[in-house]
Amino acid sequence: MSKTCVNHKDTPSITMCFQCHRPICKSCTVVTPQGSFCSSECGLINREFKEKQKEPRPKDTTGFLTKTAAAFVLVVVFFMGIHWAASKVPKLKPVDMIGRILRVMGTKGAHR
Repeated sequence: MSKTCVNHKDTPSITMCFQCHRPICKSCTVVTPQGSFCSSECGLINREFKEKQKEPRPKDTTGFLTKTAAAFVLVVVFFMGIHWAASKVPKLKPVDMIGRILRVMGTKGAHR
């Protein structure tokens, strides 16, 4: 903390403004229930800031939607990878869900 008041250069400071953190002397200090301020304007700014912080903020759903979409894409890519690998490695055919779906759809279409 500076040794002198921001407004009175020859007067020692006793505290700092709770809002702007400037050093202030006893005669410049405005004491409120919220703290000590260098002016009523700083006190008002601080009170408005605190009231605004108490207001409920709208919930951010974009994070949830983004994570859900990314998870869906990963699952699709995973099953597509297994389907591609099953065409190269016959032992993977039992776990090829896309191949199973295509076979079931193909056999239903053949009965028409």
